[in-house]
Amino acid sequence: MKPPNNELILSCQRSLLGSIPYKLRGLKVKVENNTFYWKGYFDGEPTEEEKEILSIACTEVIADFPIIEEVVEEYINHTFPLKMEMMQFWAFLRGEQD
Repeated sequence: MKPPNNELILSCQRSLLGSIPYKLRGLKVKVENNTFYWKGYFDGEPTEEEKEILSIACTEVIADFPIIEEVVEEYINHTFPLKMEMMQFWAFLRGEQD
């Protein structure tokens, strides 16, 4: 079971208000088998402070969905251009020129 996409999208957007680090290029999320996946792509190596800001936002999202039993957070340095590997949806995607 997974939460409806609309509820998940709104929860992510609410949690990210004021919580987008400057170097964040994109953030993908999905729920699968009661596991919440939260994957942030950064322009450069993310700092501990940037990771903590997004981890707090992630916690706000999972608090909205009691069915989530496990959380997988990942924050990576990813070179330009950001390729679209599909998850459930992009919660954030910075505009970039090719």
